[in-house]
Amino acid sequence: MTHPLRIRELPTWLLSQAALRSHRILQERLGARGARGHHVRVLAALDEHGPLPQVDLGAHAALDRGDLSVALYELAEDGCISREPDDRDRRRKVVSLTPHGEQRLAELAAVLDQVQQEVLGPLSAEEREALIVALRGLQPGATVQPAVTGIRIEVGDEPADR
Repeated sequence: MTHPLRIRELPTWLLSQAALRSHRILQERLGARGARGHHVRVLAALDEHGPLPQVDLGAHAALDRGDLSVALYELAEDGCISREPDDRDRRRKVVSLTPHGEQRLAELAAVLDQVQQEVLGPLSAEEREALIVALRGLQPGATVQPAVTGIRIEVGDEPADR
């Protein structure tokens, strides 16, 4: 099915079509490894922040309670995480990455790298960098400003030079 030229040349249309394609490829590649995007987000958040109370982990992984609960159950069944009572509040659980979880994250990170290559393969290194900078500028709260060293992107209160 072909959409009208007026629609298919809009940047927002092109962006959404690229996002749909990349999401489909990512889900297929992760699924082939018995994983989902939620698993990667939880494992990456634990790797970055260390052991976290379950409620804080949900915020760091940008998952709602339901999705987080399912992901934690699946990751615990696979031996990737452990959940222990919080010493400060026994009603809460602290989630930690296990050695198997660290290995699983490394495996899934390799899958993510392969997906990046597959999705962005048609672009040169310069085009990829320009795309990344532009996409960062489209994130909520981001502003793009010229800087002496290149493009300055600010997300919230944390500026980052690119």
